[in-house]
Amino acid sequence: MSTSPTQALPQPSTPQPDSPASQDRQLGFPRNLQSLLRAFGIVGAISLAVLALVLIIRWWQFRLSHSLTDDAFVEAHIINLAPETVSGRIVRVFADEGDRVEQDQVLAEIDATPYRDKVDLASARLEATRRELDRQRADLARLRREVPIQIEIARRALETAIATRSKAESSVVLTEDDVEKGIDEARAGVKAAKAALLLAIHDRNRYTNLQKSGSGTLREQEESNRSHDSAEARLELAEAKLAKAISSRTQVIVAKNTLEAARADVHRSAKSVDLSETANDQVRVIELLVGVKEAAVEEARQALEAAEHDLAFTKVRAPISGIVVRRYRNLGDFASSGVAVLSLYDPDLLYVTANLEETRLPGISPGGPVRLEVDAFSEPFLGRVVWVNKSTGAQFALMPRNVVSGEFTRVVQRVPVRIAIERDERWPALRAGLSARVAIAHGPGDPEWASKAAREMSGRETRFNRQEDPSPKVP
Repeated sequence: MSTSPTQALPQPSTPQPDSPASQDRQLGFPRNLQSLLRAFGIVGAISLAVLALVLIIRWWQFRLSHSLTDDAFVEAHIINLAPETVSGRIVRVFADEGDRVEQDQVLAEIDATPYRDKVDLASARLEATRRELDRQRADLARLRREVPIQIEIARRALETAIATRSKAESSVVLTEDDVEKGIDEARAGVKAAKAALLLAIHDRNRYTNLQKSGSGTLREQEESNRSHDSAEARLELAEAKLAKAISSRTQVIVAKNTLEAARADVHRSAKSVDLSETANDQVRVIELLVGVKEAAVEEARQALEAAEHDLAFTKVRAPISGIVVRRYRNLGDFASSGVAVLSLYDPDLLYVTANLEETRLPGISPGGPVRLEVDAFSEPFLGRVVWVNKSTGAQFALMPRNVVSGEFTRVVQRVPVRIAIERDERWPALRAGLSARVAIAHGPGDPEWASKAAREMSGRETRFNRQEDPSPKVP
């Protein structure tokens, strides 16, 4: 059998495109190296899977042993400064945002002209009230000196009137006795004179008859006539004395009138004593008026102090040393009482408040360690739990939830947790309001440390407490 030349030549074998040999030649690698790479790939995949599993397990363990939240912020006690009890135009501003100020430093000043006028008016009223009080006190002092003297004079006049009355009573008794004795004596004299006259008449008649009969002498008759005339004269004298004695009874009337006048004087003096003693009531009235004036002076003094306080409140002062973070009013603006002009806070009193979900509270205790990742810093801060609030934030919302109507959707509540930040060289760069991510470790914590930290925070907050009268400084 004959064959063609082409058929006699051996044909080269053409490898299949999908065969392993063709693939090895296409990659340009020996077959054993490719197997090695495959082994490394399998080992790497397994290693990555193991590493991922380890990381997942560690993350899960970390998640189980920590409570995490992104709802956390660096906070401080922001103090909003507003004019107290005064309003007006801002005429001076002494601080700007970012300035550090000291306690009692003047930060802004309100136009004090109307309040200074009120101080002047209150001062004038106080001065007038004090002068009126001085006048009342002078009147009281004068009355206190005069009234005892007037009472003493009236009492002495009463004593004199009583003595005069006693003397008049004695005089009446003595006068009555003297007059009656004088009358009795005069009547006895009249009787004696009458008896002597009667005897003289008998003697004269007898001697007249004897002389007529010639038995008697003319001399005896004349002597009997003289005796008769003398007896008549003595009778007339006795009757005159009796009339005089009877007329002396007017002395008794005069003495009695004097006695009545003395009694009236005693009564009048007693009334004068009563009247002078009523001056004590006038002293009491003046004392009450002095008390009223003293109260008026005290009221005027308090009004002056209130006006001075208002004047002092025209200067807005820093209650603490801190940093001004906001200025709400500018020079020339009108500031109202109670409306904030500036805000500041104490940079030494910074902490983190983490609003933690209620489901993440188990395991958290005061004093527990915390990891704080503040967005503004590359490295985290360390901290510790100070306390966990006793209520949720929803309790103090402006519009609390009301489920009385029956509408209810369960929402996980958040509880504020205060965290103290451990100080380091980055502390001055911390700012209130910075966002943070918080990881709180579970465990028993350290209640003693937490109590001490709470006291220290309270001490930082209250170190600016005033120890004296909190009234403002009067310029």
